[in-house]
Amino acid sequence: MISRKFKYLGLVVVTLSALSAFYALKSFTPPIFSDNAVSELTSIEINGELQHLLIRGTDRNLPPLLFLHGGPGMPAMYLAHAFQRPLENEFVVVHWDQRGAGKSFHPDIDPESLSISQLISDTDELVDYLLARFRQGKIWLVGHSHGSYLGALYSQRYPEKLYAYIGIGQIGDFERETEIQDAFLRDRLIDLGISQDTQINGANREELLFKTGSELYGETSFLPLIFTGLGAMEYNLGDILNVARGSSFSSANMTYDESRDLLGEVTDFAIPVAMIMGVHDMTTPVSLAEEYFQAISAPEKSWFMVEKAAHFPHYEQPQKFFEIMLELKEQWLNR
Repeated sequence: MISRKFKYLGLVVVTLSALSAFYALKSFTPPIFSDNAVSELTSIEINGELQHLLIRGTDRNLPPLLFLHGGPGMPAMYLAHAFQRPLENEFVVVHWDQRGAGKSFHPDIDPESLSISQLISDTDELVDYLLARFRQGKIWLVGHSHGSYLGALYSQRYPEKLYAYIGIGQIGDFERETEIQDAFLRDRLIDLGISQDTQINGANREELLFKTGSELYGETSFLPLIFTGLGAMEYNLGDILNVARGSSFSSANMTYDESRDLLGEVTDFAIPVAMIMGVHDMTTPVSLAEEYFQAISAPEKSWFMVEKAAHFPHYEQPQKFFEIMLELKEQWLNR
């Protein structure tokens, strides 16, 4: 007779095996139970490269909202379930894993294909796809962190395709951003229990920003992002592993063939512009983003500060983010 101990052990083994198989194989998005809904995890060819999309909305006639993720090469699709469900009642929300990122990463991607001008071209082809597919004249564009750099460049060049541009964790000037970060971190090394003589550079800057709560408010590491990502039905185990691979690959190979000084060179917009910043954000320092916002010329512009948030206000305070987006939609949709 099999002992109770061995029965429990067998149950544990079976359960762990089932969970392992689930995480290894899952790659779908939950259905939306609405007559005209769209709930789709798909891929399309963009400028010769297969790239992956998550498209969700309760009504396919809602205006599309394209979310440009950060990085370079750091997808947001695997976090989408944690912050965008209310938005799906107001927009057709589109997440795109850019070439070399997340589900769009593969080991054979040509590193020479990674450039800012190429990403802008990819963005434009995707926007045209969304306009045609959903029979819309314009879309909404949201950019987070590095995506806010792409978003600002794209919005200035193709305003006729956009209702508005919204920057989250907005980049203003890469060089000054690093200077502000390093001065901030040097003042906090002792508080962090780190020698004042420690050199701050690309190898430790992001880790130190996390430790100061400048990436995620009240958190000192990226673990909350990982745990959230594990709950994404859209990402299987291979996709999750490709988050780090794609980010490293993109960071190492990205060619910046466009101006990196938005504050100095990208300030005139023909569409409304909004910026949403977490109060504690030093990853894209609030002071620099506000300086950029003040320098912008646009038909209308709005500035929002989110309490108890740092570099991911949309993820850290999703209800507040939804309220801001709803306010902007009501103001600017039929402008």
